[in-house]
Amino acid sequence: MELHKITTLADVEIVRSFFYDIFWEVTDYDLIHFKDAVTGKHNFQRLEYYLGYENGEPVGISGIYADNVDECWLGWFGIRPEYRRKGYATATLDQLMEVMKKYGYKVCRLYTDTVINKNAIDLYIKKGFKKDSSYKENIITMAKTLNGNNNATKWQGKPLGYVP
Repeated sequence: MELHKITTLADVEIVRSFFYDIFWEVTDYDLIHFKDAVTGKHNFQRLEYYLGYENGEPVGISGIYADNVDECWLGWFGIRPEYRRKGYATATLDQLMEVMKKYGYKVCRLYTDTVINKNAIDLYIKKGFKKDSSYKENIITMAKTLNGNNNATKWQGKPLGYVP
């Protein structure tokens, strides 16, 4: 499995072709995060998304967003339903964490829904993420250090997500 950075609006259209199969609970989402990552129209220090490919077929999506040099967030992590339980989520997460390390991030954070993403939470725990905080109903944050040290500082409750 290989990760390819989304760099064109044609890549965003590939994401559109399977986005709702992965993120079924999201309705009428116009993929602005992905478009803005390509065009540079965002307020983040870094906003990048990657398509995971196997034998020329897109199997999933994931990304990195960051507001500072020390920590980043995992964004829109998902594998197409027909590719789940085949190791693609693990491969995607492993490769993306290597990208994060190359950029020099010390901590990776994520937020997820405890009701609809139980399988993802199991993967995150297996990969060393620990619950950091409860954000709001059913939503938790998790954190993992990227330098081998297991002492990630607590998230300070800054707003989550995208701010155009």
